[in-house]
Amino acid sequence: MRATWISQGGFIFECGAFRLVVDPYLSDDLARLGHVRMSEPAVSYDQLKPDAVLFTHDHLDHYDPVTVGEILRLYPECRFVGPSSAYEHHKKLGRDCSGFEILNAGDEASLGGFCIRAVKSFHSDPMAVGLIITADGKTVYFSGDTLYDAALHKEILGASPQGIDAAFVCINGKLGNMNWCQAACLVREISAARAIPMHYGLFADNTEDPAPFAKMLTANGVRVFIPTEGEPFEV
Repeated sequence: MRATWISQGGFIFECGAFRLVVDPYLSDDLARLGHVRMSEPAVSYDQLKPDAVLFTHDHLDHYDPVTVGEILRLYPECRFVGPSSAYEHHKKLGRDCSGFEILNAGDEASLGGFCIRAVKSFHSDPMAVGLIITADGKTVYFSGDTLYDAALHKEILGASPQGIDAAFVCINGKLGNMNWCQAACLVREISAARAIPMHYGLFADNTEDPAPFAKMLTANGVRVFIPTEGEPFEV
Protein backbone atom coordinates (compact mmCIF):
# COMPACT_ATOMS: atom_id res chain seq x y z
CA MET A 1 0.00 0.00 0.00
CA ARG A 2 1.32 3.44 -0.93
CA ALA A 3 0.09 6.83 0.28
CA THR A 4 0.58 10.42 -0.85
CA TRP A 5 -0.34 13.43 1.29
CA ILE A 6 -2.22 16.05 -0.72
CA SER A 7 -2.53 18.58 2.15
CA GLN A 8 -4.75 18.99 5.21
CA GLY A 9 -6.53 15.65 5.78
CA GLY A 10 -6.29 14.55 2.16
CA PHE A 11 -4.42 11.48 0.93
CA ILE A 12 -4.16 9.24 -2.10
CA PHE A 13 -3.92 5.55 -1.21
CA GLU A 14 -2.78 3.08 -3.87
CA CYS A 15 -3.22 -0.69 -3.94
CA GLY A 16 -2.06 -2.14 -7.23
CA ALA A 17 -3.49 0.08 -9.95
CA PHE A 18 -6.44 1.27 -7.83
CA ARG A 19 -6.33 4.82 -6.47
CA LEU A 20 -8.44 5.68 -3.44
CA VAL A 21 -8.55 9.41 -2.66
CA VAL A 22 -9.62 10.49 0.83
CA ASP A 23 -10.86 14.02 1.68
CA PRO A 24 -9.32 15.94 -1.25
CA TYR A 25 -9.23 19.74 -0.96
CA LEU A 26 -7.58 21.05 -4.13
CA SER A 27 -9.37 24.38 -4.45
CA ASP A 28 -9.03 27.62 -2.48
CA ASP A 29 -12.75 27.92 -1.92
CA LEU A 30 -12.39 28.54 1.81
CA ALA A 31 -10.57 31.80 1.04
CA ARG A 32 -14.01 33.40 0.81
CA LEU A 33 -14.40 32.60 4.53
CA GLY A 34 -10.97 33.94 5.42
CA HIS A 35 -9.05 30.64 5.27
CA VAL A 36 -6.50 31.15 2.50
CA ARG A 37 -4.21 28.34 1.38
CA MET A 38 -0.58 28.82 2.36
CA SER A 39 0.60 26.75 -0.61
CA GLU A 40 -0.60 25.59 -3.99
CA PRO A 41 -1.97 22.03 -4.22
CA ALA A 42 0.86 19.51 -4.47
CA VAL A 43 -1.21 17.38 -6.86
CA SER A 44 -3.19 18.67 -9.85
CA TYR A 45 -6.60 17.38 -10.91
CA ASP A 46 -4.92 15.71 -13.91
CA GLN A 47 -2.54 13.90 -11.56
CA LEU A 48 -5.23 12.88 -9.08
CA LYS A 49 -6.70 10.06 -11.24
CA PRO A 50 -9.13 8.70 -8.62
CA ASP A 51 -10.95 5.41 -9.01
CA ALA A 52 -12.90 6.26 -5.85
CA VAL A 53 -13.16 9.24 -3.53
CA LEU A 54 -13.96 8.69 0.14
CA PHE A 55 -15.13 11.46 2.48
CA THR A 56 -14.87 11.24 6.25
CA HIS A 57 -17.44 13.99 6.87
CA ASP A 58 -19.20 17.04 5.48
CA HIS A 59 -16.91 19.99 6.12
CA LEU A 60 -15.63 22.13 3.26
CA ASP A 61 -11.98 21.09 3.60
CA HIS A 62 -13.05 17.44 3.35
CA TYR A 63 -16.12 17.47 1.10
CA ASP A 64 -15.17 20.42 -1.10
CA PRO A 65 -17.87 21.14 -3.71
CA VAL A 66 -15.34 22.76 -6.06
CA THR A 67 -12.95 19.81 -5.94
CA VAL A 68 -15.81 17.32 -6.26
CA GLY A 69 -17.17 19.21 -9.26
CA GLU A 70 -13.85 19.01 -11.06
CA ILE A 71 -13.50 15.31 -10.27
CA LEU A 72 -16.97 14.68 -11.69
CA ARG A 73 -16.06 16.59 -14.84
CA LEU A 74 -12.74 14.87 -15.43
CA TYR A 75 -13.51 11.41 -14.02
CA PRO A 76 -17.21 10.64 -14.62
CA GLU A 77 -16.72 6.96 -13.69
CA CYS A 78 -15.28 7.77 -10.27
CA ARG A 79 -17.15 6.28 -7.31
CA PHE A 80 -17.94 8.30 -4.19
CA VAL A 81 -18.25 6.95 -0.66
CA GLY A 82 -18.95 8.71 2.62
CA PRO A 83 -21.30 9.21 5.56
CA SER A 84 -24.89 10.35 5.26
CA SER A 85 -23.95 14.00 5.84
CA ALA A 86 -21.65 14.05 2.78
CA TYR A 87 -24.25 12.16 0.73
CA GLU A 88 -26.92 14.74 1.60
CA HIS A 89 -24.58 17.58 0.62
CA HIS A 90 -23.88 15.82 -2.70
CA LYS A 91 -27.62 15.42 -3.25
CA LYS A 92 -28.41 19.03 -2.27
CA LEU A 93 -25.99 20.25 -4.94
CA GLY A 94 -28.08 18.43 -7.54
CA ARG A 95 -25.43 15.86 -8.33
CA ASP A 96 -26.12 12.32 -9.48
CA CYS A 97 -26.12 10.16 -6.34
CA SER A 98 -26.29 6.80 -8.12
CA GLY A 99 -22.52 6.47 -7.81
CA PHE A 100 -22.42 7.51 -4.15
CA GLU A 101 -22.28 4.75 -1.51
CA ILE A 102 -23.21 5.70 2.06
CA LEU A 103 -20.67 4.62 4.68
CA ASN A 104 -21.69 5.39 8.24
CA ALA A 105 -20.01 4.19 11.44
CA GLY A 106 -20.20 0.40 11.55
CA ASP A 107 -20.52 0.04 7.77
CA GLU A 108 -18.02 -1.64 5.42
CA ALA A 109 -17.12 -1.08 1.78
CA SER A 110 -14.87 -2.80 -0.75
CA LEU A 111 -13.05 -0.52 -3.18
CA GLY A 112 -10.58 -2.20 -5.51
CA GLY A 113 -8.18 -4.04 -3.24
CA PHE A 114 -9.19 -1.95 -0.23
CA CYS A 115 -11.46 -3.11 2.57
CA ILE A 116 -12.86 -0.10 4.44
CA ARG A 117 -14.56 -0.14 7.85
CA ALA A 118 -16.00 3.09 9.22
CA VAL A 119 -15.68 3.88 12.92
CA LYS A 120 -17.20 6.62 15.02
CA SER A 121 -15.50 10.01 15.23
CA PHE A 122 -16.13 12.65 17.87
CA HIS A 123 -16.64 15.77 15.78
CA SER A 124 -19.08 18.62 15.13
CA ASP A 125 -20.48 16.71 12.14
CA PRO A 126 -22.30 13.98 14.11
CA MET A 127 -22.03 11.61 11.12
CA ALA A 128 -18.24 12.00 10.84
CA VAL A 129 -16.28 8.76 10.63
CA GLY A 130 -12.76 7.50 10.97
CA LEU A 131 -11.58 4.71 8.71
CA ILE A 132 -9.96 1.31 9.12
CA ILE A 133 -8.30 0.71 5.74
CA THR A 134 -6.92 -2.73 4.95
CA ALA A 135 -4.96 -3.63 1.80
CA ASP A 136 -1.78 -5.46 0.83
CA GLY A 137 -1.59 -7.10 4.26
CA LYS A 138 -1.51 -3.74 6.09
CA THR A 139 -4.16 -2.15 8.30
CA VAL A 140 -4.34 1.62 8.71
CA TYR A 141 -6.38 3.80 11.05
CA PHE A 142 -7.30 7.10 9.41
CA SER A 143 -8.75 9.55 11.91
CA GLY A 144 -10.41 12.11 9.65
CA ASP A 145 -11.44 14.92 12.01
CA THR A 146 -12.04 13.93 15.63
CA LEU A 147 -11.61 15.08 19.18
CA TYR A 148 -9.84 12.80 21.62
CA ASP A 149 -12.27 10.69 23.63
CA ALA A 150 -11.63 7.93 26.15
CA ALA A 151 -13.82 5.61 24.06
CA LEU A 152 -12.05 6.30 20.75
CA HIS A 153 -9.37 3.61 21.06
CA LYS A 154 -12.08 1.04 21.86
CA GLU A 155 -13.94 1.99 18.67
CA ILE A 156 -10.77 1.54 16.64
CA LEU A 157 -9.59 -1.73 18.16
CA GLY A 158 -13.10 -3.15 18.10
CA ALA A 159 -13.13 -2.69 14.32
CA SER A 160 -9.57 -3.92 13.90
CA PRO A 161 -8.81 -6.88 16.19
CA GLN A 162 -5.79 -7.71 14.01
CA GLY A 163 -4.10 -4.49 15.20
CA ILE A 164 -3.02 -1.26 13.52
CA ASP A 165 0.12 -1.04 11.40
CA ALA A 166 -0.07 2.72 10.83
CA ALA A 167 -2.15 5.54 12.28
CA PHE A 168 -2.86 8.68 10.25
CA VAL A 169 -3.99 11.20 12.87
CA CYS A 170 -5.04 14.86 12.97
CA ILE A 171 -2.86 16.97 15.27
CA ASN A 172 -4.02 20.58 14.80
CA GLY A 173 -5.97 20.83 18.08
CA LYS A 174 -8.54 23.29 16.76
CA LEU A 175 -12.05 23.25 15.29
CA GLY A 176 -13.02 19.91 16.81
CA ASN A 177 -9.75 18.03 16.44
CA MET A 178 -7.23 16.42 18.77
CA ASN A 179 -4.07 18.30 19.59
CA TRP A 180 -0.68 16.70 18.96
CA CYS A 181 -0.34 15.39 22.53
CA GLN A 182 -3.79 13.76 22.50
CA ALA A 183 -3.07 12.29 19.07
CA ALA A 184 0.17 10.78 20.37
CA CYS A 185 -1.70 9.28 23.32
CA LEU A 186 -4.24 7.72 20.96
CA VAL A 187 -1.46 6.20 18.85
CA ARG A 188 -0.06 4.55 21.98
CA GLU A 189 -3.49 3.36 23.11
CA ILE A 190 -4.07 1.52 19.82
CA SER A 191 -0.46 0.22 19.79
CA ALA A 192 0.12 1.45 16.25
CA ALA A 193 3.55 0.50 14.95
CA ARG A 194 3.84 3.68 12.91
CA ALA A 195 2.30 7.16 13.07
CA ILE A 196 1.73 9.76 10.36
CA PRO A 197 0.57 13.25 11.47
CA MET A 198 -1.86 15.20 9.29
CA HIS A 199 -4.28 18.14 9.22
CA TYR A 200 -1.75 20.93 9.54
CA GLY A 201 0.24 23.24 7.27
CA LEU A 202 -2.57 24.47 5.01
CA PHE A 203 -4.14 27.42 6.85
CA ALA A 204 -2.18 29.89 8.99
CA ASP A 205 -4.93 29.99 11.62
CA ASN A 206 -5.29 26.21 11.85
CA THR A 207 -1.90 24.52 11.84
CA GLU A 208 0.61 22.85 14.17
CA ASP A 209 4.24 21.79 14.31
CA PRO A 210 4.49 17.98 14.01
CA ALA A 211 7.92 17.86 15.69
CA PRO A 212 6.69 17.51 19.32
CA PHE A 213 4.30 14.74 18.20
CA ALA A 214 7.18 12.90 16.57
CA LYS A 215 9.50 13.44 19.56
CA MET A 216 6.98 12.09 22.09
CA LEU A 217 6.18 8.97 20.10
CA THR A 218 9.76 8.24 19.08
CA ALA A 219 10.71 8.30 22.76
CA ASN A 220 8.03 5.64 23.28
CA GLY A 221 9.35 3.37 20.53
CA VAL A 222 6.82 4.31 17.83
CA ARG A 223 8.14 5.00 14.34
CA VAL A 224 6.93 8.37 13.06
CA PHE A 225 6.89 9.42 9.44
CA ILE A 226 6.30 13.10 8.66
CA PRO A 227 5.05 13.17 5.07
CA THR A 228 5.95 15.67 2.37
CA GLU A 229 3.05 16.86 0.26
CA GLY A 230 2.98 15.21 -3.16
CA GLU A 231 5.62 12.59 -2.40
CA PRO A 232 4.41 8.93 -2.28
CA PHE A 233 5.57 6.68 0.54
CA GLU A 234 5.13 3.05 1.55
CA VAL A 235 2.66 2.57 4.39
